[in-house]
Amino acid sequence: MIAHKTLLCLCPLLDRIGSMQRKTCYFDNAATTLISPQALRTYEETALMHMANPSASYAAGRESHRLLESARASVAEVLGVKSSNIFFTSGATESIGIVMSSLLWAKTPGEVLISAIEHEAVGAWAAILKEKGWTVRTIPARGGFIRPETLEGMLTKSTRLVAVMAVNNVLGTIQDMKGLSEVIRRKESEFGRRIFLFSDSVQALGKTDFTPGRLDIDGASFSGHKIHGPRGVGILYLSTPRIQVLSHGGGQEGGVRGGTENLPAIAALAVACRQLADRNTSHIVQMNRLIRDGLSGTDKTVLSPEHDTTPYILSIATHLPSEVALRMLQDKGYLVSSGSACSNNARGKAESVYRACGFDRYASGALRISFSHDNTLEEAQGLLEALREL
Repeated sequence: MIAHKTLLCLCPLLDRIGSMQRKTCYFDNAATTLISPQALRTYEETALMHMANPSASYAAGRESHRLLESARASVAEVLGVKSSNIFFTSGATESIGIVMSSLLWAKTPGEVLISAIEHEAVGAWAAILKEKGWTVRTIPARGGFIRPETLEGMLTKSTRLVAVMAVNNVLGTIQDMKGLSEVIRRKESEFGRRIFLFSDSVQALGKTDFTPGRLDIDGASFSGHKIHGPRGVGILYLSTPRIQVLSHGGGQEGGVRGGTENLPAIAALAVACRQLADRNTSHIVQMNRLIRDGLSGTDKTVLSPEHDTTPYILSIATHLPSEVALRMLQDKGYLVSSGSACSNNARGKAESVYRACGFDRYASGALRISFSHDNTLEEAQGLLEALREL
């Protein structure tokens, strides 16, 4: 009852925050999204009604465990995999860390291939692995794409893991994961050794036709707050739980990720997954096309390729430094970004992906617009006019 009263007291504050948000047009959804009303309601109801630990043996604990497994089954259905392939974590960064840190158990370090356009959550592991004796090489990504023939020429008998982001978070380019996995499996037969194909897939979930099993991916990471779910919860997909985890806990999540499960967040994440999977992308395509076509003939350059790119992300370049353009757009009531929000705090990192793709001349003035179903065509039209005025 006390918790419920506290939530009621917060309602006026939440209403005021919501009103403030509606005055600003938010186009940075690749960084984070507003939690959906249904996911938020599920979070609240689960927190209030299912407080028991899912590992507890009494009736309330068993009920919490049933809810946990129901959420797991729902997420697995969206991804087209088995429930046993799904492990809940605190977010994509932890999911990535579980896979990458498992390499540190190897008695003999090998080789890791990491694409040139990975998120820092993956890229940061290069320095750690090198320190432990691993060879880390970068897969070129001209134009924002990792080409299967390029990867094939880089694979060696020492290669243990390949990390390629399924949908790039800056340009929105969609990688040919099936083509990449076919190359890897072919080389596996030649080398007589398994190669782990890992994909940071936070921008793919619910936004592309992404099925890890069909694509023959060994591991993939996802994050709740990218799909209108809560923060602090994520998913790790493993084709088989054969990795040796570095951190051990109480045996939860099949021993892959120990610690009491965040049941309210997991239940809300499952709802968000289902909602996004059921939505039509035509509205997103319209907004993307409106701005893409509207900038034609101006001094703004569209960097996101026309094809094999998610409509949820559109990168452009202006003649202004990105920090200046961001402030000018913010003054007009439009929020966009200059790249990955996780990288904007470190000098140069926001530009690294653009440079890796061959867009050196545009990197310092690049902006990323990312859409959601909460945005309207009127807002997109307003953003287009603001961009034209820069």
